[in-house]
Amino acid sequence: MRSLLNLIRIKGSTIMFLVMGSFVGALFFKAVAKDPGYILLAHGKHTFETSLLVGILVVVVFAVLLYWLVVIVRRLTSLSLFRSSSNKLTTDGLIALAQGDWANAEKRLAKAARGNDVPLINYLTAAQAAHEQGKDDARDQYLRLAHESTKGADAAVSLTKARLQYQSGHWEECLATLMKLSRDAKSPSYPYVIKMLSKVYVELEDWESLRELLPAMKKQKVVSEDEFSRLARLCYEGKLKRAVRGESNQDKRKNLKDAWHQIPKKFHTEPSLVRIYAEGLIAADAGADAERVITDLLRKNWDDGLVQVYGQVMGGDVEKQMLWCENWLKERPNNPMLLLTMGRLSLQLKSWDKARSYFEASLRSRKSAQAYGELGRLLSHMGEPQASNEHFQSGLAMIAERLPDLPMPDSPEP
Repeated sequence: MRSLLNLIRIKGSTIMFLVMGSFVGALFFKAVAKDPGYILLAHGKHTFETSLLVGILVVVVFAVLLYWLVVIVRRLTSLSLFRSSSNKLTTDGLIALAQGDWANAEKRLAKAARGNDVPLINYLTAAQAAHEQGKDDARDQYLRLAHESTKGADAAVSLTKARLQYQSGHWEECLATLMKLSRDAKSPSYPYVIKMLSKVYVELEDWESLRELLPAMKKQKVVSEDEFSRLARLCYEGKLKRAVRGESNQDKRKNLKDAWHQIPKKFHTEPSLVRIYAEGLIAADAGADAERVITDLLRKNWDDGLVQVYGQVMGGDVEKQMLWCENWLKERPNNPMLLLTMGRLSLQLKSWDKARSYFEASLRSRKSAQAYGELGRLLSHMGEPQASNEHFQSGLAMIAERLPDLPMPDSPEP
């Protein structure tokens, strides 16, 4: 349709010529009205006779038809060449885009859009090229042109806009764009929209909104089961970490437990979640609750990270904790984290020699900065400064292993 309109459009000068011609024709018709005259054409035995007025009309109509035939043929030829040029520019632009030549890609794709019957792709890819150059104004202008050029492409344009906003790290703007798209749950793009929303919520650490989105994600099956579980854990971990708030420990405990009860039961056996929950309880001065939660899980599902937190519980039944650890040690006699935890529990029981023995056993099983630190601190208080310093230095050396080799000042002379 657009091409047809290009073919039949009339220039201003042509309109003026037609108006003047009509005026002259009217004067001529008035002049010949009194004496119409006639035209006689003869060829061999055949003759054709008509009035002068009819003859002139026939000639004028023939001339006009011939003129428009020539114009249409010329424009068809020109349009074919223009289309060929536009197609080549589009191809070159897409190649430049794939090669990362953003400036040439933008220039060629934008230029080709003017001769393309479906310029939507040109404008969307030109917007991508402008975005890669950091030209936000040009990017938005191409997106507007894409929206205006093609009816029914609102979702495609908006999704492209959201992707570019996400790539730029403009999370709030991307969220606003996606929220408009998410209103139509029957849209073919809805699954992709909620998948992108989940990514934005993670970046914004908006865990409550992500939690509310999880049922729709599961229903639409927009991610794999493993990815869904990962997002769910990430969401619940974030909620638990944020739950430890309030002016008093009582408020913190209430908020933390409310958040824990909002988490589905099947996630209550996830070691990472239980560890964060237990650490929150310890921070809220609820050591007994933390000890119970950790013990319940360790009886079913062993996790070294939880064992480490177990040794940090304050205010619980330490003797009971030691009994559990001794039972676990029978099954895991050389577990370094369990031995470290038993050393810390021994400190709470003020069994200094036992604590030293457990720390040394932990180091024999596997050297760790924590065990070196605990043993060094204990030896310092037991009046063995030299041994204490040696262990502190060993622990420090482990921490410094990943430091780059850089120049240091000379050690002072003794």
